[in-house]
Amino acid sequence: MKEKINPTESELNEFIQIINEISGIDLNEKRNILALKLSKFVSGTQAKSFAEFLGKLKINRQFKQDTLDFVTIGETYFLRELAQLREIIFYVKSLEKHVNILSAPCSSGEEVYSMAILAAQNFIKDLSITGIDINSNVIEKAKMGQYQGRTLHRLSESEKRRFFTHDNQEIFTINKQELCRCNFELCNVFEDKFLRLNKFDIIVSRNMIIYFDYDSKIKLMERFHRILSDKGRLYIGNADLVPENIFFKKVFSSHGTYYEKI
Repeated sequence: MKEKINPTESELNEFIQIINEISGIDLNEKRNILALKLSKFVSGTQAKSFAEFLGKLKINRQFKQDTLDFVTIGETYFLRELAQLREIIFYVKSLEKHVNILSAPCSSGEEVYSMAILAAQNFIKDLSITGIDINSNVIEKAKMGQYQGRTLHRLSESEKRRFFTHDNQEIFTINKQELCRCNFELCNVFEDKFLRLNKFDIIVSRNMIIYFDYDSKIKLMERFHRILSDKGRLYIGNADLVPENIFFKKVFSSHGTYYEKI
C-alpha cells in the first residue's frame, strides 16, 4: 500500500497559491480539511513527494485538470433558486430577439437545462445557452444529460415526462428535442478561450464568486464585461457578493436584482 504524502505548511501554502493563480479560487478557509483530502489525492498520483506533485502541477496540463476536478466538486439540482431563473426567462421573453446566455459555472448541466425547460414552457425558441465549467467530469455529465436521485426532486412528474426519457433504473435522460440549443464547454474563466466564446446578452454566474478572493472577483468582472453585449445583464447567486467596480452597476427592479454592464 502506497504511503500517504502529506504536505508541509509551506507546501500547502504554495498549493493554495497555485490554485488561486489558475482558477481564482481561494482555498484558505478550507485549509484544514483540504490538507487531509489532499494527502489522499496526491498519494493516488504518480508523484513520489508533495514537492514533485507541485512541480508537475505547474507544468503538466493533465495534472492541472485532475487537480482542478478534485478541488471543484460541487452539488446542484434542477430549478435551484427558481425565482431568479424565472426572472431571467421573463427578461429573455421581453427582448423579442435571439438571446445568448452564458452559465458560468454550469456544473453538471442542471442550471442550463433548467433555463431551457422554463424557456420551453414559455414558448421561447430563439435562445442559445452555453454552459462552461473548469471541472472536466461535470462537463462530460452535462453533455450526456443523464440524471437520477435528489437532483430531480424539484421537477414535477409532468416535467419529467415531457423533458426526459427514463429507463427501468430511474436514470432520466434529457430530451434535447424539446429544448433550445444547449452547448457545454470545458473552460476556465481566466484563460484566453473564455474571451473567444461568444458575445452574450445574459451571464448567469451563481455560487462561483463566493469562492474567489477580492482581486479574482475584480478580474472576473472585467472579463464578464468584455464578453457581454451592450446593456447586457449579469445575474449572480444569493450567496455571491460582487465588490464595487467600474464594470457593472447593481439594479433593483420588480423582477429581481441584477448587474447591468456599464
